Amino acid sequence: MSTDNNNLDINNITKELALTFGQLRRVGHVFSPSNGLRQSELNLLVCLTYLRPPGTTGIKVSDLSKQLKITSAAVTHVIQSLEKNGYITRTMDPSDRRSILVSATKDGYDFVEAREKELFERFHHLSEHLGTDDTQQLIRILNKSIKFLSTYQNSDEVKP
Repeated sequence: MSTDNNNLDINNITKELALTFGQLRRVGHVFSPSNGLRQSELNLLVCLTYLRPPGTTGIKVSDLSKQLKITSAAVTHVIQSLEKNGYITRTMDPSDRRSILVSATKDGYDFVEAREKELFERFHHLSEHLGTDDTQQLIRILNKSIKFLSTYQNSDEVKP
């Protein structure tokens, strides 16, 4: 009987854990500083601004594709949308006229900087709400969870 109760407790805890992780998706928008951009557009713009800070040359679509781990066609599609919004520009590579270099515009850099500031502020408020000890525990537990869950990436098998 004790084993049955333990299994019931573990099943209930497992279900609660799964539901809690599901809730993270619902509140994720609070920490998603997109302001009208799709997640794929935001990811590309942030990556681009990190890889090529202001004053540096652009990056080839193929290199951006490798960094983001998506196809060049998908990168090109996202680039077109960001270019329409004035966040990036495309120029010909002076050393290889067949290649196109992608760069963030001032508006693109400013957009990312403003969103990062908002995001940091929200996490700062969360940290204040939780307190130092709980924040450190949350970081430790999330990192441990991410490390464990990443073992399932690209795998259909059930792992222990």
